[in-house]
Amino acid sequence: MPLHRAVGCDTDGCLALYIAAPRLGPDAALYAARRAGWTVAPGGLATRCPCCARGGLPVLERGDCPVCTGYTFAAQDGDRCHYCGHVTPEYDDEDQDAADDGQELEDVR
Repeated sequence: MPLHRAVGCDTDGCLALYIAAPRLGPDAALYAARRAGWTVAPGGLATRCPCCARGGLPVLERGDCPVCTGYTFAAQDGDRCHYCGHVTPEYDDEDQDAADDGQELEDVR
């Protein structure tokens, strides 16, 4: 099982986490969180998720959002996070079939 570094929000009662890629070190995980919209103080001593940084509600329930692990709901353009507003686009069946075909070609080579 790979080890994942996570960055947590320092706001009281906020459950937000940014889960970094398995091979990232602590500094790289903080940098990746900052690129995803997190506010990170110098040295990583204080971190705030995008929701708390803009003065919104803290993340109160976990879900599938890749930015803050908040609850997502189905919207017209994809899955939208209830807290930070990040949109994860959904694949069409044709896009998924094309992606599957490309994967099969790579496996054959």
